Amino acid sequence: MKKERSIIPIFSLLIIALLFAGCSSSATDANDEPDMEELPEAVITLDNNGAQSYTIINIEGEGAMAELNTENPAITLVPGGRYSFVNESGASAHPLDFRNSDRQKLFGQSRMNGNFNDVDEIDLVMEGDLITFTLTEELAAELADYVCSFHPSMRGDIEIAD
Repeated sequence: MKKERSIIPIFSLLIIALLFAGCSSSATDANDEPDMEELPEAVITLDNNGAQSYTIINIEGEGAMAELNTENPAITLVPGGRYSFVNESGASAHPLDFRNSDRQKLFGQSRMNGNFNDVDEIDLVMEGDLITFTLTEELAAELADYVCSFHPSMRGDIEIAD
């Protein structure tokens, strides 16, 4: 007599394994600290309107908000997030800089170094028309605006979300 095998026990084990896997994922670890993988990341693409203004043409990802297709809009960022700014107007024609409220350069595409150029925690990357950084609490406390270093009317506020 041939013994028949049932697939029901295997199927049941698979369902139980999937249920446990779904229950174990969380945005916090055992110490209730945020999961670093859950921090926002966004790519903000901007262009220019001649020498008078920047325009945000696209935002992809989480943690950045701005009114699209308007001149020099305020940009809201969430502390702890990683942000990339793509300067479609070109770093050589319209260098994008980030400043504090005293109009001191923190970092950016103009030739002069800023106060945060060498701060390891922000992990600043500048490649051609791209600037990428992590918005640390220290940087969030300082960051006030973005500006074209050649054309001061190309300027918008940066607001920090609570």
